[in-house]
Amino acid sequence: MKTKLSFILMIFIISSSCSTSPSVNASEIENGLVKFENGDLMTADSLDSMGNEFHYSDGEAAITSQVKVLKPGVKTPWHYHPYTGVVYVLQGELTVNFDTVTTLDNRAAVKSISTTQSFKAGDKAFLSVSNTWHYSENRGDNDLIFMATWLGEKNEPVAVFQ
Repeated sequence: MKTKLSFILMIFIISSSCSTSPSVNASEIENGLVKFENGDLMTADSLDSMGNEFHYSDGEAAITSQVKVLKPGVKTPWHYHPYTGVVYVLQGELTVNFDTVTTLDNRAAVKSISTTQSFKAGDKAFLSVSNTWHYSENRGDNDLIFMATWLGEKNEPVAVFQ
């Protein structure tokens, strides 16, 4: 399994850092970014998956990048992320169940699902929803593998659990 994850991660890094041609002309540049024929996962997104505007943290900036594997049927505990992350599903389908009603300071409250979103392998990368209680799950029959890169603060957690 570790070999498979390493191989997938290596392919992702190589494919996202290589251009399809050795030189770039002006028609291949849009908004200051080189347009690739294939491989762009996200370009200039500023809204998360629920339409909230993305903001950088006020603290000392730090990036945490993770590869997560959820076995079939696995559900994470209720939690929230104080920061936005860039998420990309490599394999399977990620289902995220949100409680948009319960306040963040109410950790003891019984949470209930108010909206659900699903993201499949091969879909565009997306900005995660910050500061909203949720849990993620793998409803599929195979391992779910996704990458999350959190745009957070140095020495601060990227997730807060109930």
